[in-house]
Amino acid sequence: MKKLIKIMLSIALFIGVANASEDLNIIPLKKAKGMFNAKSALFLDARGFKLYQKGTIMAAVHMPTKKYKNFKKWLPIDKHAKIVTFCNGIKCEESDKLARKLMADGYNRVYVYKGGYPEWKKEKLPLMSLVKECKEEKKGPYKPKNPLITINGAKVHLGGESAADGMIDQFWFAQLVNEGKIPANIQLVDVRKPSQFKEGSLPGAINVPFQSKPKESIDYTKFPKNKLIVFYCNTGMQSTDARNILEDDVAKNVLIFDANVVCEKGKKCVVTANEDL
Repeated sequence: MKKLIKIMLSIALFIGVANASEDLNIIPLKKAKGMFNAKSALFLDARGFKLYQKGTIMAAVHMPTKKYKNFKKWLPIDKHAKIVTFCNGIKCEESDKLARKLMADGYNRVYVYKGGYPEWKKEKLPLMSLVKECKEEKKGPYKPKNPLITINGAKVHLGGESAADGMIDQFWFAQLVNEGKIPANIQLVDVRKPSQFKEGSLPGAINVPFQSKPKESIDYTKFPKNKLIVFYCNTGMQSTDARNILEDDVAKNVLIFDANVVCEKGKKCVVTANEDL
């Protein structure tokens, strides 16, 4: 019975996504897997380069929407070629945007695999990633690699490869979020759409949506001036884009939370820090 309910919920979710994007040919895992096994389609990863390096569907080509004009020269000459776009799960819209760009260029067999990399990885299907040096697993509580610093009155550990990345240490901060111990002088800012924010958000967060059309923008006048601002979204992608458009005098008090945040209506959000390269 539980299995039947799970299947019905999956179908309902798929139909809901399909109806929300009626102009797109959205496919489930089974069809994407079939195309992959038959080697009948080109898979395009619409996510950022760092996420692509961390892991992607085997043989997928990196094709971010923002660099489409520069990258499209690598696309098939045949406009009838099957192309599957994907990104970071059901709520990620980059695969939708990429599909529309492809269709506008005349490709007539474009499919959007909404489950994307997270579902593909969960099902233990073929993957590829940047080769990383194996390190001995450390036991005990997580210890930040960078010392505490003070930004606009808040003491934090930075993450990323350097301070220029503008990232908070996602492993350290995820623990604070999950334990409900976010310092009072840190303001979480959810940059997702208002509809997504209403479905569920992290405790104490405010919604300041990142607008991608007609021009990329975010209303930073809504940020508290006496707190450190930490951007979050579903996967860390929108947060990065939102911070990148800020002027330096605003960005200096804004950090990115590089994590997967899954919020469902009426339930506590699940926060998982994204792995470093």
